[in-house]
Amino acid sequence: MSDPEQAGASRPGSPAGRVRSHVAPSGPPGSFEQPEPAGSGAPPTAEPGQLDPPGRSAEPGRLRLPRPAWRRARETASAPVSDPARRRRTVDVSTVASLALAVPWFLYSLLVMGFVGLAAGALAGDVAAISIAVVVAWLLSGALIFAQPVEVFLARTVLRARRPTPAERERLEHAWRDVGVAGGTDGAGYRLFVQDSDALNAYAASGHIVTVTRKALDAMPHHHLAAVLAHELGHHLGGHAWGNLLAYWYSLPARLLNRLLRFLVRAFVRVFSFVFAVAARAPGLVVVVAHVITWTFAAFALFLLVMLMVAAARDGQLWVPPVVVVMILSPLLLAWLARRSEFGADRVAAQLGYGPALIEVFEDWLRQGMDDERTHAVLRARLFSTHPALAARIKKLDAYLRKTG
Repeated sequence: MSDPEQAGASRPGSPAGRVRSHVAPSGPPGSFEQPEPAGSGAPPTAEPGQLDPPGRSAEPGRLRLPRPAWRRARETASAPVSDPARRRRTVDVSTVASLALAVPWFLYSLLVMGFVGLAAGALAGDVAAISIAVVVAWLLSGALIFAQPVEVFLARTVLRARRPTPAERERLEHAWRDVGVAGGTDGAGYRLFVQDSDALNAYAASGHIVTVTRKALDAMPHHHLAAVLAHELGHHLGGHAWGNLLAYWYSLPARLLNRLLRFLVRAFVRVFSFVFAVAARAPGLVVVVAHVITWTFAAFALFLLVMLMVAAARDGQLWVPPVVVVMILSPLLLAWLARRSEFGADRVAAQLGYGPALIEVFEDWLRQGMDDERTHAVLRARLFSTHPALAARIKKLDAYLRKTG
């Protein structure tokens, strides 16, 4: 699963987006046969040319190859856990830490909304009443993101998702129902959507939204699709999706102001650089002057920030320096927490019995080169990535399955 800029969407993801996210998206193309529903009486069999999947028996006359010890350990360790207490929605450490890191941004946004209220009140002629009304309305607006119409609106606009067709719904609900049974959760409380995308991906968003891409729904075998949905359920059970969305919402005014300031500074730098280069009759100086001005601005801003923190500390406001430092480092810390939440969602999928299937998904993605971009990325890109490397996820899952087996 989250990055505030993603509007609270958590997903297995792919290196490109989110994947930015991404734990990896949801499963590579496959041709495995979907398992028969329980009680059908017909034992499922493997496709020709493939090893028998976990829990299936070989057809008469077909040579069944022995599974490696490590895979037998995975299968044993991945038996569904029946403890209902472990399937309740909660707020895990990653979510709590992410919300704590969002507090400085919340205070910054509160200040921004205070100025907006003052400006609106000045224009309307009633500063006190209108400024208070604006701030209170903004504070209460966070509750709206959990309302069903708002969740549906976010799924359609932010994720650009749609309701599944009858055929898509049948397959999606089949996999989701299996996950709900394994986890002892009420799957009816969640809303399923499909995103028209050729990427293999899935998302957990808001409080009750689960979205898969059309490509993932069409290409993945049943047990891979269920494994990815179990991962998304892990995000919801840990509170990752709603926590990310709430933090993003209350940081939005501050982020919009920052974007406006960056735009104004960049526009000033470009205009000044162009005018200077034209006056000097040296067009080639545009880039050089722009870099000089940019670094001068950055150095001045850093110096001013340090002086303000020192002045605040001397004045007895010792809370100011830590808050400023947290705000500066929050993107890096939030990325680390997002990677941690992905490991946590993987672990939930393993507890529900989908550990081996999820490992198969990640292994297929590795073979398809879906993690190549991450492997060759510079250190900065890896530090700010919201999803861990596929190899690291496989290693963590395998270690967990061996330990619990």
